[in-house]
Amino acid sequence: MTATHNPPRGEPASAGPAVSRIALGGRFGEEDAGLSRARLDRFAERGGRWVDTAHSYADGRSERTIGSWLRANPGVLTLETKIGHPDDDGHLDLGAARLTAELDESRRRLGLECVDVVLLHRDDPARPVAELAEVLAGFVARGACERVGVSNWSAPRLAELIPVLRAHGCDPVVSYQCSLAEPVRPLWPETRSVADVRDVLAEHNPWLIAWAAQARGYFAGRPEPVSADATDPFATDVNAERRERCRQLGGEHGLPPETIALAWLLNATSATAVVGARSLAEVDASLDAAEVFLDPETCAWLADG
Repeated sequence: MTATHNPPRGEPASAGPAVSRIALGGRFGEEDAGLSRARLDRFAERGGRWVDTAHSYADGRSERTIGSWLRANPGVLTLETKIGHPDDDGHLDLGAARLTAELDESRRRLGLECVDVVLLHRDDPARPVAELAEVLAGFVARGACERVGVSNWSAPRLAELIPVLRAHGCDPVVSYQCSLAEPVRPLWPETRSVADVRDVLAEHNPWLIAWAAQARGYFAGRPEPVSADATDPFATDVNAERRERCRQLGGEHGLPPETIALAWLLNATSATAVVGARSLAEVDASLDAAEVFLDPETCAWLADG
């Protein structure tokens, strides 16, 4: 097994080739505004590039908080946001008018004429794929965003969508849960993991954004519950063995297990990893993963023993 750790030297250029594949998420709009600014500052100082948010997060406060930072630091970070989420009653409207209104509101909150990536947060199987693809392509055509895609779609719908978007001249982006720990059930209703669409991703090779890339604190031993009355969906014997192997390898290199788990994702896949770092120390631990290079044998050992 081979693992190489190159400690960061304080300059963004030294952060390693994988740092641009780490996206910062978290409780923007829910945590103290000063902590949000500090997390974004630290992330950018260490060479971070991507920020993850959504129109629905914190009732819009997430985008407004990030937008305030972006206005004070123009051109420093790029951004992915999501539109089209069910309302509090579970109603989902993916009509063109509603999606356009949400994207325009997101752009105002963020202070951006053109958003880097816009995804549909959920799918409505009752709507034709071609209809939704046309709406997404229209956003790119009018300059509201640079790239488009979807999150949490079923495999058959995703397999249909990708060629249609490409026929519109759009290189699609997709987002699914992916981490070294595999959940035993969806984290939220109508969400999906990479395992649900693995064959489609292998065939079409879109850009993958992996959310909950550190299994919501599972590897750090500080799991963030999905709901107050639910057990941790990552709490399985197989995942516990993976966590122990991360602890073992991390101990050899002076790194916490969550850093090793994220390094596995960056080395074993080509995905961009969304991390929900809740403190500056967690931002650092996440970005340290960009400095850990694992050979295929080590990646296989971490996953399968």
